Amino acid sequence: MKNLFTGLFETTDQLSEQDAKRGSRLLIMDGVCATGMGALAGGPFLAAFALAIGASNYEIGMLATIGLLSQLMQLPGLALINFFPKRRAIVTLFAGASRLLWLFIVLIPLLFVNRGMTFLLQWFLISALVGAAAGPAWNSLLRDIVPKESFGRVFAQRMAMGTVLALGLTLGGGWFVDRWKAVSPDTALYAYSCLFGVGIVFGVLATIAVSRLPEPTMKRNADTSLLDLIVDPVKDANFRKLLVFLAFWSFAVNMAGPFFVIYMLQRIGISLSLVTLLTVASQMANLLFLKVWGKLADRYSCKSVLAVSGPLFLVSVLAWCFTTMPERYFFTIPLLFAIHALSGIGLAGVNISAAGIALKLSPSEKAHGYMTVFGLVGALAGACGPLMSGLLADFFAARELGLSLNWSDPARQLSVHAVDLKALDFVFLIAFVVGMFAMRRLAAVKEEGEVPHDKVLGELLDQVFMPFRMVSSVEGLRNRVAQPVASLLRATRKRREKEAPGPPA
Repeated sequence: MKNLFTGLFETTDQLSEQDAKRGSRLLIMDGVCATGMGALAGGPFLAAFALAIGASNYEIGMLATIGLLSQLMQLPGLALINFFPKRRAIVTLFAGASRLLWLFIVLIPLLFVNRGMTFLLQWFLISALVGAAAGPAWNSLLRDIVPKESFGRVFAQRMAMGTVLALGLTLGGGWFVDRWKAVSPDTALYAYSCLFGVGIVFGVLATIAVSRLPEPTMKRNADTSLLDLIVDPVKDANFRKLLVFLAFWSFAVNMAGPFFVIYMLQRIGISLSLVTLLTVASQMANLLFLKVWGKLADRYSCKSVLAVSGPLFLVSVLAWCFTTMPERYFFTIPLLFAIHALSGIGLAGVNISAAGIALKLSPSEKAHGYMTVFGLVGALAGACGPLMSGLLADFFAARELGLSLNWSDPARQLSVHAVDLKALDFVFLIAFVVGMFAMRRLAAVKEEGEVPHDKVLGELLDQVFMPFRMVSSVEGLRNRVAQPVASLLRATRKRREKEAPGPPA
């Protein structure tokens, strides 16, 4: 045990090829296990648990806001790594403690059910604050372990294997909770405690993987102060443009994302089993496209992947506005599956490319500072999203916008709802608009390795449509689908370039 503890503080001047391979394997193991914990101790299960103990929509939004605002702890984390540059030890101790603190949430149904939501918010906040402090050390360690040319491949494999595990855990967890409710409805909360407990086990395994990572000695500039580490990324004109994009993107995504599960459970009125099945559909689509996006990110640039995958996700957000007309209808369930599939495809590219472009634009010796600022900007902007959503949802709760198509003849009258927006529908629409504005700001960012847009777009479309080649043996059918889409995207891009003013300095 003593050797294991002291080994956390040992570093090496340079990683060997064997160390690099071992590091990649351990990073993948960490990603798989961390995703497993996230699948069981987050997503639909955390939201459903909060609803079961009496959470309001505002308190659901608070859970999302806590997770984001806790990223402010990256500032103390940055000071810690600047003073004590033992990154593996910092990540192991803080991430491990954060995951173990979930034991108090597991005990809520047994000991604190009368004040369940208060205790959930309290311990969720403490866990998030402790875990966020490890952020700068983790980002810096990743930057030194994973070579630039392998970012896409390593992150895609890490996410793909984690998604495979999450598929089974999410589907099995939804079935488990519904079966428990059917057999013993009075003790249904204990089902969530069981899921969270298994999630903690996965979190501990992820922490063990991190503790065994090889750690190169951290490069530091003795003349760089903590203030410089925070200010330098903002002074960097190109990185500043990335931060502007991130702020609007994070705000848009977090306006909508925390309320998808609530919308399905309350507004549409489907079961938790179906919610988890939809989540699995999204994860399967995510899994199918991770390799595609990863290859493209390595071959061209993360920005090119983000420029295509981002709008795909935003279209899925907009589509939520049409799942009720004004209530659930015959096309609701098929549309929900389409939304989740499109969301999974888009998020696969976004998750690979967003962190990748930030890491690539970060100087090696200042990566922890750059990535800390990147995380803080995303967190602060994102934290405003759920709060704004709550205000907007309350404002639009008593308001409705409808558009109907009417037909009448001597024998009958026919009326069809074309658009019907109320409450959260308006929130999703506003999130889509803000997200599209963010994509316009991304165009100003420069990344090494960029090639002409037409070439990238053609290759992206070819790779994106590749999984569907098995659908038809007629190659011409694929071309008829892909070519009009390519032409439309090219025309839209050229029109925006002509209309848009020059990017800010």
